[in-house]
Amino acid sequence: MKTDSLLIIQLNAGSKKAFSALYDKYAGMVYGYAYSMLKDKILAEDITQFCFMQLWEHKETVSAYKNLPAWLYVTARNAIYKETRQQIVATKYIDFATETFERYQMATDGNIDYMLIIKEIEKFIASLPETRRKVFMMKAFQDKCVKEIADTMSISPKTVETHIHRAYTALRAAVAKLAFAVACLFITSL
Repeated sequence: MKTDSLLIIQLNAGSKKAFSALYDKYAGMVYGYAYSMLKDKILAEDITQFCFMQLWEHKETVSAYKNLPAWLYVTARNAIYKETRQQIVATKYIDFATETFERYQMATDGNIDYMLIIKEIEKFIASLPETRRKVFMMKAFQDKCVKEIADTMSISPKTVETHIHRAYTALRAAVAKLAFAVACLFITSL
């Protein structure tokens, strides 16, 4: 069996055989370490693949005189720390979102008239200029394509696209204002 130094020199030159030999030699070690830290087979496999992907991406700069197992351990450790941080953040976010949603449901039960929201959207649509309103209604509610709308209204497809873009931009702004108002109601009801 070739020594690590020789395999790394061949890896530096781009040898896939040397990479495969190093993978065969050290993948079990990296997997075992990752699994012992994470207690999750799939994540341990992902970490192992990541470490060897990093080895391949840095094949030209890996030194034949350095300790490859130590390099792999450090790469695995850093990937494990990153994964752990992401899991902690994801867990905190899910807890926060769940708690916020539950509070929002309790606060809004009976407090927000959903017809008010619908009326605000209807009011927004009515406030659009006539041509833009017609284009918006055909696109949003009749699901017509740009060409169909252009043909129906005898205007260019580019004009239709402009009307659609401007209507959706205005709608996003209106929804943002409405969301802010709902958030204010939610906060004051807590």
